[in-house]
Amino acid sequence: MLLRFTVENLFCFADETVFSMVASKDEEHSEHKCNLRDSYEHEALCAAALYGANAHGKTKLVEAVSFARNLILEGRRPGQSIPVSTFRLDAEKLRQPSYCEFVIFHLGVEYTYGFLVNNTRIEEEWLFARPDGEEVRYFERVTDNKGNTHIEFGGILNNLESEDNKFIEYVARGTRDNQLFLTEAVDRNIEALRPIYSWFLNTLIIVPTNREMESLVIRAYEDSDFSDFVSSFLKLANTGIDTISIEEKSLNFDKLSISKKSKYTSSSDEFIKEFEKDIADGLVSQIESEGRKLSEAVQPSMNGEMLLRLKTVRNDNHGKSVLFDIDEESSGTQRIMQILPVLADMRETSKVYVVDELDRMLHPLLSRLFLETFLKFNKNNKNQLIFTTHETSLLNLDLLRRDEIWFVEKDQSGSSHLYSLASLKVRPDLKIERGYLQGRFGAIPFVGDIRTLGW
Repeated sequence: MLLRFTVENLFCFADETVFSMVASKDEEHSEHKCNLRDSYEHEALCAAALYGANAHGKTKLVEAVSFARNLILEGRRPGQSIPVSTFRLDAEKLRQPSYCEFVIFHLGVEYTYGFLVNNTRIEEEWLFARPDGEEVRYFERVTDNKGNTHIEFGGILNNLESEDNKFIEYVARGTRDNQLFLTEAVDRNIEALRPIYSWFLNTLIIVPTNREMESLVIRAYEDSDFSDFVSSFLKLANTGIDTISIEEKSLNFDKLSISKKSKYTSSSDEFIKEFEKDIADGLVSQIESEGRKLSEAVQPSMNGEMLLRLKTVRNDNHGKSVLFDIDEESSGTQRIMQILPVLADMRETSKVYVVDELDRMLHPLLSRLFLETFLKFNKNNKNQLIFTTHETSLLNLDLLRRDEIWFVEKDQSGSSHLYSLASLKVRPDLKIERGYLQGRFGAIPFVGDIRTLGW
């Protein structure tokens, strides 16, 4: 589970900014708190809602988490720059590195992992752990102004067999300036560091506003339980959809046209060969079929490649099933289908979902239904749902705790700041939604006089 994320000098966060999922001592909605380990000092929250005016930093916080995750999982090629975007409204900050740090609880251990990075190199990187009560250093990496890198090891990395210690030191010396040691070590099969890497790979899930449908198509094709769950929720949400189904067709290369954004440039035999290789590797290509952009996925089969198309099923006035392409459904219906895997997986896994604009194109009652469903079924699990939103109807202490409500606001210098409702003095009987819209907590747009438009 995520306990804290700290960011500094990245995007619109000029100063050190801390987002915390550590529960306060408040006893309201105690079922929203997770006991992580006997005698462990903290409890973790299972949900957090982030509010703020447009362009004040909600999405940038999601992007900061995503930037760190991508750097860890994807790494950098030799000579490749690091896509750091420092705070640009302060000339001093432009010359300083960006800072990211995660404090997580994973497999019974608290880990603190972070790095200091600029566009060309990793300046610092560290990993500490608390397997019990005492913090232990796993490694610290520092690069000086001359480009010399030094790594010190401790804990389990210092207590291995002699040959393993030599190998770790060899990997450390061979790690490029633009590569994280954590990434390089796991790529070289140093198993002691795999748990922290696996948290970023398998536990931390980023759900952007424009999540692709291909993975949803393949999952609905392979997992009947998931398909049934999606159908049931769409019924519950009163969308008019009776069920979903997957239409299978043989892939006809003669009817494919190439998207302008595609890497494929022709329909020659060479194109087909490359396309089939990508299919075999599990890559979904950007294609059009019969002149239409469709929510499709390509699946290898014994009889050649199959084109899978997601369909919704409705009943006409005679009770007969009528199929619709998902592209024909409303934007709100498509959005709810994009985020439904969060609910479908939560009873069997422990994930940290970071969802940008949970309420995007959704009716307020649908946003509330989604959140209520998550909170209800997460009572005996350790999932976390962190989401940005403008839906003020969720600002309700009957639904969320004070420490689960966060605000993002920019100051006059353009720097974003985070603070929770728990940090403010609020009367117990105050209507939070009304107070927020009245500006009592900040993080709202203060619009100007429309007469200044000069119309």
